[in-house]
Amino acid sequence: MRYSIIHKTWFEFDEAPGAVIQRLHLTPRDFPGQQVVEWRIDIDGGSLELETADYHGNRVHLCRCDPFAGSVAITCRGVLEVDDLGGIVGQHDGDVPLAQFLQPTQLSAAGGRLRLLAREMESLQRSEDLSEPALMHDLSARIRGCIAYTKDVTDVTTTAEQAMELGAGVCQDHVHAFLTIARRLGFAARYVSGYLMMDDTNIQTASHAWAEVHLDGLGWVGFDISNAISPDHRYIKLATGFDYADVVPVSGVRFGAGGEQISTTITMEQ
Repeated sequence: MRYSIIHKTWFEFDEAPGAVIQRLHLTPRDFPGQQVVEWRIDIDGGSLELETADYHGNRVHLCRCDPFAGSVAITCRGVLEVDDLGGIVGQHDGDVPLAQFLQPTQLSAAGGRLRLLAREMESLQRSEDLSEPALMHDLSARIRGCIAYTKDVTDVTTTAEQAMELGAGVCQDHVHAFLTIARRLGFAARYVSGYLMMDDTNIQTASHAWAEVHLDGLGWVGFDISNAISPDHRYIKLATGFDYADVVPVSGVRFGAGGEQISTTITMEQ
């Protein structure tokens, strides 16, 4: 399947800042089942200063906004080819050792509710003759049962345990809770950010998130907890990391007073 994507992010400043540096995780790379045909980033009110890769292998750009600009628009656009591999990405080939993906993070540390769920899953793991993929799908269903998909009740700083306490959240919260339990069960697991081609609209206001778990004989396998499936040809991967903090689409430092308003539009077409 071939897709074209346009991802626009606007920053409107209440007072023009003296300087703004942004880090962008907005450029996909080739993966098994995913080929980048073309991709470019345009900055209105700034310029790209550096392209590099982080320790997860993600492509990263640094953007410098024009001094005292009142607004900045970042537009990414490109074309990708995607095949349906049933969520199977393959063996680990990154620079980060698999053992590091077993460690909790600030956003995916277990509190009382997650430890209880982990004990339930450990009991299931010992008592049932489940395959590893089946165990992960069962975990995915339990996370959805604990955290109802609800917008505007959590934000990017919400931890997995806090989302469990609220009983509500979005895909980011589902992934963090899933990662927490999968790691406690002994599986290397990572956060994935990207795009999902929706059935009812081609215009969205946010990217998507899912998890990948390293399973025996298969390597990395994807699980979209929010939608109860493994990623197929409708999914495009942007970046991977230990949690959301490693894959934030746009983050940075601003020098100057005043607030800012941020808006995002993603147009994805087949």
